[in-house]
Amino acid sequence: MSKSINKMIDEQVKRWELGKKEEIPVKKSINIVTISRESGSQGYAVAKKLCQETGFDLFHNQIVETMIETSKNSRVLLETLDERGMNIVDDIVSNFVNEHHLWADEYSKLLFKILTTIGKHGNAVIVGRGANCALKTQQTLRVRIIAPINSRCAQIQKTLYMSKDDAQKHIVSTDANRSAFVKRYFNSDASDSSNYDLVLNTGTLAVEKAVQVIKCALHGN
Repeated sequence: MSKSINKMIDEQVKRWELGKKEEIPVKKSINIVTISRESGSQGYAVAKKLCQETGFDLFHNQIVETMIETSKNSRVLLETLDERGMNIVDDIVSNFVNEHHLWADEYSKLLFKILTTIGKHGNAVIVGRGANCALKTQQTLRVRIIAPINSRCAQIQKTLYMSKDDAQKHIVSTDANRSAFVKRYFNSDASDSSNYDLVLNTGTLAVEKAVQVIKCALHGN
């Protein structure tokens, strides 16, 4: 595990604990954004820019996975919620598993609990890990970032210094793995537009413009 990511998680827990002690009221407006993305569509760049402009906390794959590993041996993350909040998390996990006929192993239970815990605290952008499936409340805006294959291939070539052929293989492999993850843990189709509130094409919208659209949706404009 990266020491910097562990430090980020420690700092996040402190912020959550501070909010819990001060009994900061939960906002009724949308305060969670989930971002699902096609490989090379600049979904992470959109998420990062959105956090910079809104002050929301950013949670991406590596951070979520580290939080899951941390929770295997400690309840510190879940204990940032009060007792009622923890009970609600358990209920949400149980109901989702039953509703979607899923077999809940240790990983899936922890994944659901971490995503739901982040959702309960609010003011966050979660990238990937099927968060749009786990968090289906009025306070969540579920976004899907897509782009034409040529644009995505060019982006992968640029950022990962790959040949065109290797970039295409990377896209196929990455998208397949993400789809398989969502299917396995949420029994859902990652590419199904009905699973999202907003689908944005960065082949026609620049990252900055996509962020502005999301912010408008957040504020109901």
